[in-house]
Amino acid sequence: MKKNCFLNDSKLTLEEKEKMLVETCQKVFGTEDGKLVLYMLLTDMSYFADSRTKREKFLNDYAKFFIRERLGVRDGKSITDFIAQTAFEQTGFVHTTLETAASEGGK
Repeated sequence: MKKNCFLNDSKLTLEEKEKMLVETCQKVFGTEDGKLVLYMLLTDMSYFADSRTKREKFLNDYAKFFIRERLGVRDGKSITDFIAQTAFEQTGFVHTTLETAASEGGK
């Protein structure tokens, strides 16, 4: 049986749909597989690299939108914490990168 999508429910307000979408994305990307996929998506969208082309800038901007609007992570500290707790733990990158930054005075 196919589950009806809440996005098509005319009884829900836009705000309710957006809240439910954030909750769904958090649920999906909160799993171990979801964290790995999120890391791959953010990498593909140039989130962790300098954007050199218009395309990379566009993708990077969308990655920021996705984190903010789809995952509901809105302030800088929360974004850093979210990335550290999800995408980075998939690669071990968080340990080396954050330790290096700390030893360099947070640069």
